[in-house]
Amino acid sequence: MRVRALVFTFAAALCLGRAGGLDQVPPEADLLPNPYQGQRSAEMAGAKLYRRYCASCHGKDSSGAGPHPSLRSPAVAAASPGALFWLLRNGSLRRGMPSWSHLPDQQRWQLVTYLKTLRQ
Repeated sequence: MRVRALVFTFAAALCLGRAGGLDQVPPEADLLPNPYQGQRSAEMAGAKLYRRYCASCHGKDSSGAGPHPSLRSPAVAAASPGALFWLLRNGSLRRGMPSWSHLPDQQRWQLVTYLKTLRQ
């Protein structure tokens, strides 16, 4: 059981990092600072947005569901806020990640703020 969990975690990190779209992030996106970093109100707003838009694919606890990767993975933890923001705006159609460009920047940054609070 433990080996299976380890394999799943590795596979999820690989999916998000290589095929999930983070490999497509332009270098300049990494430099974007999160204007809401460390703000508890932004984390709470991001958690609410996560439940509304993301939980159906990534699971209520963000540990992944089916082919959708865990957002508690090392790849997400290591990704810059700007890279996550870019991925939310652009999506990754080949992995089934939709673009959330219709959300205002503020809400996408709130989602990033929440994602950066998740732990393995």
